[in-house]
Amino acid sequence: MAVFVVLIMLDYFMLQRVQSSLGLKFGLAVGLYLLLFSAIVSMALFYYLRSQAIRDAADKTEIIMTQTHSLGDYVRDTLRPTMADILRRNKSQEDFIIEAMSTTHISHEVMRRFNAELPDYSFKRSSPVPLNPRNRSDAFHERMRLFFEEHREMSSWRGIESVGGKEILVFARPVVSDQSCLWCHGSEKNVPKSLRERFGAEARYGWLPNAVVGVESVSIPLDVAFAKAQRIATDTFLFGFFVLFILFLGLSLTFRHLVAKPLDTLSARFRNIASGAEPLTGSSEAERSDEIGELNNSFNLLARHLLEAEEKLRKTAELEKQLMHTEKLAALGQLSAGVAHEINNPLGGIKLCFNNLQSTQMDPKTREEHIMVVNDGLDRIQTIVRQLLDYAKNAPLSIQPVSLNEIVEKVLQLADYTLENRGIVLRTDLDAGLPPVAIDANKMEQVLLNLIINAVQAIEGTGTIHVRTYRDDHVCVVAISDSGPGIPHEIVDRIFDPFFTTKEVGEGTGLGLTVSKAIVEQHGGTLSVDTAPGGTTFSVRIPEVS
Repeated sequence: MAVFVVLIMLDYFMLQRVQSSLGLKFGLAVGLYLLLFSAIVSMALFYYLRSQAIRDAADKTEIIMTQTHSLGDYVRDTLRPTMADILRRNKSQEDFIIEAMSTTHISHEVMRRFNAELPDYSFKRSSPVPLNPRNRSDAFHERMRLFFEEHREMSSWRGIESVGGKEILVFARPVVSDQSCLWCHGSEKNVPKSLRERFGAEARYGWLPNAVVGVESVSIPLDVAFAKAQRIATDTFLFGFFVLFILFLGLSLTFRHLVAKPLDTLSARFRNIASGAEPLTGSSEAERSDEIGELNNSFNLLARHLLEAEEKLRKTAELEKQLMHTEKLAALGQLSAGVAHEINNPLGGIKLCFNNLQSTQMDPKTREEHIMVVNDGLDRIQTIVRQLLDYAKNAPLSIQPVSLNEIVEKVLQLADYTLENRGIVLRTDLDAGLPPVAIDANKMEQVLLNLIINAVQAIEGTGTIHVRTYRDDHVCVVAISDSGPGIPHEIVDRIFDPFFTTKEVGEGTGLGLTVSKAIVEQHGGTLSVDTAPGGTTFSVRIPEVS
């Protein structure tokens, strides 16, 4: 039984580890179970036939033992007294006709003739003190005599013994002496003279009445019956396994047609849709009304839901892109005064130089100096316009390893006039050893510029903005702090919600922080806030380039 449990557990673990098709797993499972079933049936048949052979042998040995015992009783109770009476009448008390009066001799002679027809059966009547030396007990029969002597209530014993590598069924009974037995086996001086002369000095005497003086047994070999049972069980196993194998082939083909093949078709559709070779709209109606058909219908329903979700995601992405661009333009509007100032200053210098060049006679050196001032002013205007165009363009996400410090410096250049005009002191603390990060520089500029503008608007009157970069456990951080009054505790959890704003009408869209948070998360980073009555700090955390 333990072997079968081990086989079932082995089958389970093999099925768990097999990385192959459902059909192969099904075939392996059914094959192992059929093998197990055939083995169980064959073993059950073998043990049944074995037990049946033992019962048949036991019945036969009991019949033979009963026959020999009845024959001995007849000799002891009828034939021996009659022959003794005849000998007394003939005054031949010293004679003993062993062929007609000895139960042991007659039993052995009858069984000898019986064995001529059925040689497998063996009868033995033995004693440790026999009259005939040939009937002396061997080790087994002496052990049985001692057993019956210790258990006088036992009238018989049956068991299987191994003799010479063969299993033999033995049926044994005790030989209990009575008064009539002492005529031949009692005191030597009372034994008939003819017996003393026949068996000579090797004869043994001294039986006592009502004693276990020996054992009589009938034995039959079981190895032939067991071999036959084993042969029948083996033939049954082979025949049963062959029949079950044919059944297994039929089941496998049926399973392949009804289950595996439709599942392969669905799996191929999954792969084609995942690889883009087949559109989500390419659903096929189920041709069956069973569980596989239901599975196909469920797959079609899932495909339709995925198609709808894909369309919603596309529209959401377009809307998010538009919102980001809108917020970027709103930030440019906040910087418009500073941008105009940055362009107006070099334009004034350029105009003055042109007037001087047109109306004034100059030496070559002075003329060269005026031309240089004009070129510097034009370069300054070109740089400002290029920065604005780079910032305002609506380009797709382009991830490149860049320096956060360079992006911070570029953003601060755009916000420089706004900070100066508001009388806000800018403090920077940029970590020169900051490693590059994989980001879209244009998108990150939008985030940082929005945070700078929010910091400016949070300060009432003059104040300070502190911008610093540092490294924190393989993460690059940009922290922007202001000296404003801080964000009220009751609204701090809502500041990233779309369209939530505390600014005056026209100062903000309510999307700046929402868009900024989305951009940072697109880069695998986080945007967090830490506020108190003395000011607020927004921290942008971006993982390093691995």
